[in-house]
Amino acid sequence: MSRFDDTENALIGRLRALKAKPDVTINLLDVIDRLGVDGYAPGEIKEVLRALEQDGAIALATANRILILKALA
Repeated sequence: MSRFDDTENALIGRLRALKAKPDVTINLLDVIDRLGVDGYAPGEIKEVLRALEQDGAIALATANRILILKALA
């Protein structure tokens, strides 16, 4: 498994732990802080967030929040 895939799985797992579902916003700091403790670099996390945004699964919202647009795979 590539580092990107590992980071993506960790990120989606964290969003699920935070009860992410469509039309709900999640505080980005709640995601990044926990993944940072688990050993993921901010750049790796941002790369995955951009990919999820391009896929239409999330949107980066104002005030450091993530808007969930569709159910996470």
